[in-house]
Amino acid sequence: MIIAVFFCLALSLQAQTPGSHTFELQDGKFLMDGHPFQILADEIHYARIPRARWRQAMRMARATGLDAATIYVFWNLHELTPGHFNFAGQNDLAEYLRIAQQEGLYVLLRPGPCVCAEREFGGYPAWLLKDRSTVVRSLDPKFIEPAAHWFEHLGRVAKPFLLANDGPIAAIQVENEYGSFGKDHEYMQAIRQMVMDSGMGGTSEHPTLLYAAGGGVQQPDGSLPGLPAAANFAPATAASERKRLRDFRPNGPLWVGEYWAGWFDHSGENHATTHTEKQVAEYESLLKKGYSVNLYLFWGGTSFGWMRGANKHGKDDQPDVM
Repeated sequence: MIIAVFFCLALSLQAQTPGSHTFELQDGKFLMDGHPFQILADEIHYARIPRARWRQAMRMARATGLDAATIYVFWNLHELTPGHFNFAGQNDLAEYLRIAQQEGLYVLLRPGPCVCAEREFGGYPAWLLKDRSTVVRSLDPKFIEPAAHWFEHLGRVAKPFLLANDGPIAAIQVENEYGSFGKDHEYMQAIRQMVMDSGMGGTSEHPTLLYAAGGGVQQPDGSLPGLPAAANFAPATAASERKRLRDFRPNGPLWVGEYWAGWFDHSGENHATTHTEKQVAEYESLLKKGYSVNLYLFWGGTSFGWMRGANKHGKDDQPDVM
């Protein structure tokens, strides 16, 4: 009896050893702990949902049959003034990651530093423009140095939650839809290196899967040879976007980084709607074809505190309603 107890305890300790879990790509297929894995993800932003309802959102996702939560990390939420970081209360990213793991969800983390996400200034803190000569999303030291400092601090929060440390973070996105903005691969490489330097990229022995995402036509500009690519698209363009992804990475994973299940409204315009039956049929088709899919968004929430973003159409601003 005593021997049996010690044997069970040894097995339990072995299962909890950091680095015992893996998420990787082999021959264009995802493997979780060596077994085939299809990502059924939902986008849930902790900043847009009251903390008291985080767990409810996670449980709804699990009840829907989803297995992962995809989340942006908003730089302008956590570093309101240079060098002063806030990860408490509504900003408690660690608690959010903890709840995700407790509710059985893996996490795909999207730290940017630019996240877009219909967020004020794409998630950048406004103080970056105190010096009007600063060029964001570039190798300009006035941008790249504070971004690296931000990633360094974020890494301290996120690193304990990496899959390699028996946490829920299975993958991390490098930048965000960069191909729709520019094509400086040196800049993309610099952001990738920031992720590694922060510790979020794991180690050579236990690496975190890093990836890039964007529209199919933008993939060549917004990715790197060593990064798996995920395509972002709406149901109406699914067929053409799938083809672009296959043409760009014929041996890469079948991966939809954002499947636009809904759309945002602009002030003064009609409410955006979708065709539910067609959307469900397309989603089911993607899953049957073996695609891993992230529903954007699963729970839209609210951009609190004047943090809604805006688009630009010609000379006209189009403020978002969120």
